[in-house]
Order: sequence, then C-alpha cells, then structure tokens
Amino acid sequence: MKIEKKYLNLTSSLIFKVFLNIFIVFYIAKKVSVSEFGSFTIAFIFSAITILFLDYGFNLRSLILSGSKEGNIAAELWSMLYSKVLLVLLLLPMGMLFYFISPYDALTDELIYVLVISAIPNSFGNYFLNAFKINNNYALEARGYAIQFFTLIIVLIAFEYSMETTVFHYAIGLLIARVCYFLYGIGVFTKMFPRAIGWNFNRSISSVRTATSFAVHMILSALIIHIDTFILSVLSDLEQVGIYQAGMRIVMASMLIAVIISDAFIPEISKLINQKGEAHKRLIKLFNFISLFALLTVITLYFYKTTLITLLFSEEYLVLENSIFIILAIIALRYFGIVPGIILTSFGQQRIRAIAVVASILVSIILNLILIPRYGIIGAFTASLFAHIILNLLYLVFSSRTVSFYSKFSYKLIIGASTICFLAQIFFFKDSLVYLIATIFMNTLLIGFFFLNQKSKFKILL
Repeated sequence: MKIEKKYLNLTSSLIFKVFLNIFIVFYIAKKVSVSEFGSFTIAFIFSAITILFLDYGFNLRSLILSGSKEGNIAAELWSMLYSKVLLVLLLLPMGMLFYFISPYDALTDELIYVLVISAIPNSFGNYFLNAFKINNNYALEARGYAIQFFTLIIVLIAFEYSMETTVFHYAIGLLIARVCYFLYGIGVFTKMFPRAIGWNFNRSISSVRTATSFAVHMILSALIIHIDTFILSVLSDLEQVGIYQAGMRIVMASMLIAVIISDAFIPEISKLINQKGEAHKRLIKLFNFISLFALLTVITLYFYKTTLITLLFSEEYLVLENSIFIILAIIALRYFGIVPGIILTSFGQQRIRAIAVVASILVSIILNLILIPRYGIIGAFTASLFAHIILNLLYLVFSSRTVSFYSKFSYKLIIGASTICFLAQIFFFKDSLVYLIATIFMNTLLIGFFFLNQKSKFKILL
C-alpha cells in the first residue's frame, strides 16, 4: 500500500507539472502570435535557468540524505536553505547587469523580469516540498503542485473573463500561482522541520561547495536543451525561436515520466550503495521498461506528428515536420540517459556527470555557431542531437563501470510490442485524433502485457 501511494502521489505531481511547465506553454502558443510566443519562451527559459541556479543542486543532494540520522537531515536542510538566500542576493546584481546588456526588445525584457522574479518563490517552494521525499512523503509535494495548478487556472479564467489575454498577463498569472505555491511550501516545511541550526555564513558557503557538482550538472544539463535557443535568438528572429521552442517543448513533454523515475529511484538506489547486486537487478528492470516506453513514444510521435503539432500549437508550426527525425532521435537519447544518470548520482559520481555535461555544452555551442547561420532551425536541432550523443556516450562509459544495467535485456518482448504498435500504424491507423487516442490505449495495454510477463521481476523493480 505504501508503494502504491508513493507512485500515486508522484503521478499526481507529474500531472500538475505537465500543465504548469508544459501545457501552459502550449496554451499560450495558441493565444498569441508566433513572435510573441518566441518572446515568452525565451523568458520561460530564463526562468527555468534561474530556478536551477537557486536550486543549486540542493534538491538533488537532499534526496541522497535518506540514509542519514534525522537530526543531521534537518541541519543539512536548514543549512542549504540559508545558502539559497545567499544565492538570491547574488542574483540581484546579475539582474541589473542584464538590464544594460540585454539584446532583446522591450516586451521580451519585461517578460524575462516577471518570470525570473517568479522563479524565486517557485525555487523555494520546490525545495520546501522536495525535502519530504527523504522520508518517502510524496503527498505534500502533490498538494503543493495542486495548489499552484488551481491558482493558475483561476487566474487564467479571470483573465479570459476580463479580456486581459496578452502574453504579459499570462506571465503575471504564473507569478501569482508560484507565490501561492511558495506560501504553502514554507508553511509545511517550518512545521515539519523546526529550525535545527541558526544562520552561519561559513556553513552556508560549505553547503554551496558541497552542492556545486550537483548544481553544475543540473544547470548545464538544462543549457544543453536551451543553448540552441539563446544562440538562435541572437542569430535569427523571434518567430524562428518560437517554432524551434515548440519542437523542444514536444521533447520536454515526452520526457515527463523521467521526473517520476528519477524522483522515485535516486533515493532507493542511494540506499543500495553497498549492495550493488541488488541495485543491478533493479536497474536492469528499469532499463527494460524505459526502453519499451521510449520506443512506443517515438513510434507514436512519428505517426501522429501532424495531429500533435496542430493540436498543441497551430498549422503555423507544421514546419517542425521537416525536423521530426532529429527531434525523435533527441527524445530517444534522453530516455537512454535516464538510468546512467541515476547510477552516477546515486553512487556519488555527480562530478563525472558535470564533466560530461560540460563537454556536451562545448560541442553544442561550437556546432550551433557553425550550423545555425547556414541551416537555421534544422541546424539548431542537429547541434542539440550531437550534444546528446556525446553526453550519452560519456554517461554510458562511466556508469557501466559502476553498475551494469543493460545485461539480460528483454529484447524479444520489447521489439515484439514495438512491432505491434508500428504495424498497427502502417496497416490500420492514420494520423488523426481518434487514432491517436486509440494508439495511446493500445500502448497502455502493451506496457501492461510487458509487466504481466515480468511480474516477478516487476516486484524487484519496486
């Protein structure tokens, strides 16, 4: 029952995250012009990077505290909280500097400032509620995201009713929802984790140093998928940015299950740091599931690309079909990197992840500067693809030295299920909303059949 509640709460959190971080972007894309959407997505990226900067890897680091004593956990959590306050103070002069060097127009700058400000309460809210995962309490996070979700829904309805539907109003709506999320988070955190230590500058600096490897990885991992947009925004126009970001939003939406997997497995695998045999068994089953899910996702996205693009955006974005194979390859690589990433984090090799990400970022920057002026959006997608290839190769090399996860690969069952999905699209289905729903239902049955055939193994997975 405990395991079932855990995954129920994780799924609930994921559903709310889908709307708050993915489908709110799709919603805005339908409401504004392509160039305004380009401005909004640039600001949204600045907000995401700010959240990661303020998180500074503290959320990820706190997950591996699950084996520590309760008193030590509370002290570490408060120490990292004070460190986050220092990072906010550091952010202020960075914001002033951006005011003088910004290459964007007035609307984009306004959106950036609103969403970056909203990133501060959002980051603290994430930290407050993430702390409870240490004790396998995932319900509070789900409630927090529910509060943020319903607040945003109410605000959007109010804007629609008053006809205040500019892109700036949507940014204000996100700010309001994130503040409410923060207020709930700080309320439950201070109640469940009474202040364990007072503010100490040296201790806060020490927490920053300890979390640096986590922070470098988290921030630069985000830059891998966003650096193309920054370069594209300088070398091209906002319409091109809007179209490119639409493609990357499809990538992010398809990867939402990775949030559940990472949040659930990093604490569990961290507990098995001295039991590599047991970790090996769990990771093999996890890799088999991810492989099947990735193949079904890629097949579905390919055959329903027109329906999905027009459903999520509009016909103006159908130019993305020209880059669909690159987009699908990026999605497949991101799925492939989930298990190696969990291994490196859980076994204290975050520094290796950071080095791998740095190498990938350098490849991405070089290729973007070469390819974007010549090929535009396709050049940006291509640069991102090669960056992900480098990242995954490095992840594979170093993670496999720690724990093997690709032996006993259930290739017959995985290929068989994927073939059924593929042949159904070829001979029976067509690109339409009705058949998309039917395919999702079929994929669910195929995944269920997969688990039934590995029932005893699935118990190990959990």
